[in-house]
Amino acid sequence: MAYSKTETKGEDVKDAGLEQVIIWLREDLIGELEAINQYQAHIDRIDNEEVRELLEHIRDDEKEHVAEITHLLARIDVIQREKFAEDHTMAQEDRVVSGASNDADEKVATVGNLFGKK
Repeated sequence: MAYSKTETKGEDVKDAGLEQVIIWLREDLIGELEAINQYQAHIDRIDNEEVRELLEHIRDDEKEHVAEITHLLARIDVIQREKFAEDHTMAQEDRVVSGASNDADEKVATVGNLFGKK
């Protein structure tokens, strides 16, 4: 199956396979991230506090959507789940799951440990 947003126009959505659903979820994730950036750009340019606060609330809702889609992808895409469990962005002793620090305030959350990987 070719990757395209328009490929599914003639297909019955209920018959979509898992691969197609994963593609749609990734496209949805892109849209949510773009929305966050757009709201933030507007927030940065608006002086009206009432409008800014509303846009901040909407932006935060979009961030929640990113988290929800990311968690769903981790549940249904085995390879993605494995990649989330890896953390190559910090030293092992700085990872939350490393056990190197007993002080919870010094530990840093990672996508991997949010999914219960140690």
